[in-house]
Amino acid sequence: MHRSPRTTAAAAAALLLAGTAAGCAEETELTQADQSGVPSEELVGETMTLTGEVQEILAHQVIAIGAEDTLVLADQLPEDLAVGDEVEATGTVEERDVFTVDDYEALQEVTDQETAQLYVGRDEEPILVDATVTKAG
Repeated sequence: MHRSPRTTAAAAAALLLAGTAAGCAEETELTQADQSGVPSEELVGETMTLTGEVQEILAHQVIAIGAEDTLVLADQLPEDLAVGDEVEATGTVEERDVFTVDDYEALQEVTDQETAQLYVGRDEEPILVDATVTKAG
């Protein structure tokens, strides 16, 4: 049986996600896939559900979750969401910059200077968009 490279890569990515989710509770599946060498373009357009602790609430409907601060752009956040809460986020994977230098001042209004610089300085990365976010547990 002959499998196309795309089908094989997609199957490998799916197996990787299934296999690594239980291995490291601190990182999100999306972060693990990104660090594993699986090309992120294989995940773009896919629907994923991620769970993790809220590390930052960065802007209206933008949060960072998990040890590697996976960015989630939500349709709506739970009203009483706080840093430290465990959440489940389901959305579509995209790969792009979230914050630009133009966002630096706005980020400083909701976080400290060092954290604002961190998020403005990030390169294009896999993120979750159009996400539904609920508190876990």
